[in-house]
Amino acid sequence: MKAVGYEPQKIRDDAKRMLQLIKEGPQTEEEALSEGRNDEIGEIFARVRGNRFFKYTDAWGIGLGRMMELLNIEPKQETFDVWCPSLKWIFSQRLMQTWDEFSGDQLKMQGIEAMQKQLLIREKKRAAARLEKKAADFDDKKKALQELNEAIEERRQIIISEQKALKKKYDPIAYEKIIAEAGESVE
Repeated sequence: MKAVGYEPQKIRDDAKRMLQLIKEGPQTEEEALSEGRNDEIGEIFARVRGNRFFKYTDAWGIGLGRMMELLNIEPKQETFDVWCPSLKWIFSQRLMQTWDEFSGDQLKMQGIEAMQKQLLIREKKRAAARLEKKAADFDDKKKALQELNEAIEERRQIIISEQKALKKKYDPIAYEKIIAEAGESVE
């Protein structure tokens, strides 16, 4: 917006003000299109009616369609056929084309958003599966390490008992000294 010379905050403020005017203003189609309407929206409509060189833009047409929606009026060909003659320089075919393109783009965007959500969900499921696999692998490694440590301890005890048997057989005095230091009783 800044690149084309607009002030983004002013545009946001204008949009909020317009929404408020629509919500607080006339709630029927006839009152909304009334030429005697003397609020800001009435002035805008009066300028459009009085300017035969009014330059219609898609943004203006979409804004008009959104205004209809806010007044609980369905933007469709029959509605445009009522509003356009009242506004004089707005043509219903062009307005209908703009609204159809806008509605189609909105549907496409909703489809894209749904697809993005599905992709995000799918990626989260994949990440969860990877984490579960890592946890399972970790548990497997932990179990394997525990089994290895148990086997090492078992083998260690066997070696110690074999060494004690050898000491007892070949060096009984040293054997008794080792047993005494360990606080064990002589077998």
